[in-house]
Amino acid sequence: MLPFLKKKLIFFFLFLNTQMVLAQDSVYNNYTKKLDGVVITATKNEKSIDNITIPVHLISKLQIQKNGFLRLTDVLTEQTGLVIVPQVNGQGNGIQIQGMDPAYTLILVDGEPLIGRNTGGLELNRVTVGNIQQIEIIKGPSSSLYGSEALAGVINIITESPQNKQLHLYGRYGTNNTADITGQWGFTKKKHAFSLFSNYYSTNGYRLFADSLGKTVSPFFNYTITSKWNYQIARNIQFKLSARWFAEQQTFDYSVVSQNKNINSFGKGTINDVNINTTLFWNVTSLFKMTYRFYITRYETNTRLDTGNIQRTSFYEDAFSQYFIRPEVNAEYFFNKKHTTTLGAGNVSEIVQTSRYGAGENKTQETSYIFIQHEWDPFVPWKLVFGLRYDHNSLYRGQLSPKISSQIQLHKKISIKASFGVGFKAPDFRQTYFNFNNMAAGYSILGTQVASEILQDLQSKGQISQFFYDIALLQDLKPEQSYAFNAGITLKPNQKISIDAHFFHNDLHNLIETQIIAYTKDAHPIYTYNNISKVYTQGIEINTQYSFFKNFQISAGYQLLIAKDKNVLQKIENKEIYYRIPETKAVAQLQTNDYWGLYNRSRHQGNIKMVYENKKTKTDVSLRFLFRGKYGIPPLQGNIAGRTIPTSDITGNGVLDNYDIFVKAYFLTNFSASQRINKYIKIQAGVENIFDYKDPLYIPNIPGRLYYISLFTDIF
Repeated sequence: MLPFLKKKLIFFFLFLNTQMVLAQDSVYNNYTKKLDGVVITATKNEKSIDNITIPVHLISKLQIQKNGFLRLTDVLTEQTGLVIVPQVNGQGNGIQIQGMDPAYTLILVDGEPLIGRNTGGLELNRVTVGNIQQIEIIKGPSSSLYGSEALAGVINIITESPQNKQLHLYGRYGTNNTADITGQWGFTKKKHAFSLFSNYYSTNGYRLFADSLGKTVSPFFNYTITSKWNYQIARNIQFKLSARWFAEQQTFDYSVVSQNKNINSFGKGTINDVNINTTLFWNVTSLFKMTYRFYITRYETNTRLDTGNIQRTSFYEDAFSQYFIRPEVNAEYFFNKKHTTTLGAGNVSEIVQTSRYGAGENKTQETSYIFIQHEWDPFVPWKLVFGLRYDHNSLYRGQLSPKISSQIQLHKKISIKASFGVGFKAPDFRQTYFNFNNMAAGYSILGTQVASEILQDLQSKGQISQFFYDIALLQDLKPEQSYAFNAGITLKPNQKISIDAHFFHNDLHNLIETQIIAYTKDAHPIYTYNNISKVYTQGIEINTQYSFFKNFQISAGYQLLIAKDKNVLQKIENKEIYYRIPETKAVAQLQTNDYWGLYNRSRHQGNIKMVYENKKTKTDVSLRFLFRGKYGIPPLQGNIAGRTIPTSDITGNGVLDNYDIFVKAYFLTNFSASQRINKYIKIQAGVENIFDYKDPLYIPNIPGRLYYISLFTDIF
C-alpha cells in the first residue's frame, strides 16, 4: 500500500509545481461567506441560484434545523423527486433521482465523494446534519463534470467552515431510546482558523414484527468527528486541511431460514470511514484562479454472525474495505464578463478487498480524466454553458461526456432553462466480481465474471432447484450510457409566489440491474447482473411556494414518473409476453396498458409543507405531508425476521404488470415546533409519522410513529 500511496503523492506534488491551466470551485476560497442562494456544484464555480442553467435545489441549514432533521436520509426523504430506496433487510438506504437507482447518484461532502457502495447505493444515515451549511441537489446527468457515478445527478453536502468564537451544543432524545449529541467549536486567530465538530448517535433499533426473534433494525451507535484548519499563507494563497472520521457498531439478533429450518443467529457489525482532504487555493491574478487538491479516503466494514447459546458456531462472516485516492489540479479563467473557462484534470485510484469477492484478493482500477467547461453570456438575458469530459479507465474503454445547457430570462418574472447531456457509468467491482451469500437475509448475488462457474458448481452438487435462463448466455457487462434532456420554466409573478416546473427525459442504454437467475433447493434466490438495454425514465416535476402573510408559508411539490424497458414494450407489441390470470389460472396475452414499468418506481410522488415563523415570539412550527404512490417490487423470495417473502410476480411472466403485488400508496405526516427561550437556549419537539404508517415486509426503513425533544445551546 505504501508504494501505491507514494506514487499518488508524487503525482500530486508534480501538479503543484507545474502551472497547468486546470479548474475547480472558486467558492472554496472563502468558506466563511454565507452560501445561501449560492450554488457550487452545478458549474464547479460560484453562481447565484438564479443564474444556474440546469435544475438545482438548495436546502439551507435553517431548513434543516426547523424541521428537526438528524441524518441525511431525513432531509432527502422530504424533497420533491427524491425517493429513498431501502434494502429488503432494512440495513441500508439509497437515493433515487428521476427514476434512476441509487448507484447513479454521486454523493459529495465538501466536493469530495463518499465511498463504500458495497451494495450499490451509499448508506445515507452515515451522514449527520449537525454541521451542514447547505445541501445542493443537481438533477440530471453531470458526467461532463463528475464522471461515472453522476449519471442521475449530484448531491453535494457543504459543511460549515471555522468561525470566530463558536461553541454550540445540541442534544436530542426520542422514541426507541434514540439519542443524538452534538458539539461544535471554532476560533480564528490572525492567519489561522480552526473548527472541531463531534456527533454521537445511538438507538435501540425497532421491531416491526412483534413475534420475531430479532429487530427489523438492530441496535447501533456511531460517532462522527470532523476537523478543519485553514491557513492564509499569503494574500492570494490559502491552504486548507480537513479530516472526517465515522465509526459505527451494530448488534445483530436474527432468525434465519436455512435449509427449511429456523436458525437463531447473533453477532456484531462495524463500519469505519476516514477521509482526509488537503486543498491549496492560488489566486494568480484577479482573472486567473488555481486549485490543487489531494483527497484520500478509506471505508471498511466487518460483520460476523454466530449460532448456538453455549458453544458458538460461526454462521456468517463478511469483510469489506475500499481505498479511494485522488490528486486533482484545476483552474478558472475569466476572459471578460461574457466568457469564463474552467479546466480540470485528475487521477483516481481505487483498491477493494472483500470476502464478497471470493478469495478476498485486492481488486484495483485507475481512472484518469480531464474536463473543460465554458460559460458564455451572448447577451444579457441569455446564458450558455458547454461542457466536455474524457475518462480513461484501466478496465473499460475511454468515455466522452458532453453537455450543453442554456437559460433565457424572458422577463424578470419568467425564466426558461434547457439542457442536454450524455452520461455514463462503467461497471463497478461489485457487478464484476461479487460472490456474496447473505444467509441472514436469504439471498446470493454473483458478479458476471464469476457467476457461470459458481452456478455450474452448485448445479453439479444438486443445490439448484430452478434456472430462469441459460447460464451460457451470461456476458460481460457493458458501460451504461444515458442521453438526457431537461427543460423547465420558473415563474415569479410577485414576491409572494413562485412556481418551478420542468420536464425530464433520460434514455438509457445497457442499464445494469440485478436479475434473478436461479433458486436454490432451500428457496434462496440467486441474483446476477445484466444489461437491460433501451430503458427510459421521463416525467414532470413541479414545485410551488406561496407566502400567505408575513409569518406563514406553504409549499408543494409533485413528480410524475414513467419508467419502462423498451425491450419489454417491443415484446408486448410482438405478442410475446403472456400472463396467468390469478382468479381463473387462464393464460392471456399481455397488453401495453397492462405493463407498469420498472420496479421500485412510483408514478406519483409529492409533498405539502406548511411553515409558521414568528420572529417576535421566536417561534417556529412546521407541518409536512409526504406522499408516495404505489410501486412494484422485484420478484424476491427470501426471509425477513424468519418470515418468507412471497413472490410479487403473481402472473409468473417476469414482468411488472398491473396484476402483480404492489406496495400500496401511503402518506407520512411530520410535525415539529421550536421555541427560543433566550439568547443561548432553544427547545424543539416533534412527531414523525404521526399516523403510525407501517409496512414491515416491504418498507422496513419506516419504523412507525416517533416522538422527540431537542435542546440547542449557543454558548458563544
